[in-house]
Amino acid sequence: MLKFKKYWWLWLIILVVILLVIWPVAKNFNKVAYNEITNGLHLKGSPEASVSIVEFSDFQCPACGAAFNLVQNITETYGDKIRFEYRNFPLTSIHRYAYKAAEAAECAADQGKFWEYHDLLFTNQESLTDSDLLNYASQIDGLDVPLWNNCLAFGVKEKRVDEDIAEANDQGYNATPTFILNGQKVLDWGRLQDMVKSLVEPLAPLQPAPQSN
Repeated sequence: MLKFKKYWWLWLIILVVILLVIWPVAKNFNKVAYNEITNGLHLKGSPEASVSIVEFSDFQCPACGAAFNLVQNITETYGDKIRFEYRNFPLTSIHRYAYKAAEAAECAADQGKFWEYHDLLFTNQESLTDSDLLNYASQIDGLDVPLWNNCLAFGVKEKRVDEDIAEANDQGYNATPTFILNGQKVLDWGRLQDMVKSLVEPLAPLQPAPQSN
């Protein structure tokens, strides 16, 4: 016992080293096991539609919250006539909760519940703490909350979110929301619905006037 007390600091160092070795292994084990769950693009409408809209967005961004209603209206109005894709672009320098919210949505996506979680985040933008994120997960029917929580706790979706951010940065985007319509950046997203309408519902060709007798 006296010998143990004399070298307690040595045992403490050994314990810390063991924890430092085991923790990354355990964390990576969870990631490997979890990554077997399928996770694809976040799409609405038809993947084959000729009118394509991509949104780079931030769940804590007020302007994105306003655009949320616009997007809902567009996707409901045009359905399979368009292809809408959501991409993550959390502006972490000004929105402290945005990145974690994006991870949480990606974890829900693994269970086929991305859009349900996406909608809850945008309708509750003022409440995005960790406890809030857990609360929203518990509100979604069919979502395995312990599995979702495991995904979030181990940072399984960091890579997915970072890939979206890298794509946005590579394209030179610096604000949210950023919309891409048929490959072209939309400069005034307030006009997005009219722009989509002009593509989906082009003007009918003028009919020749009837000839008088």
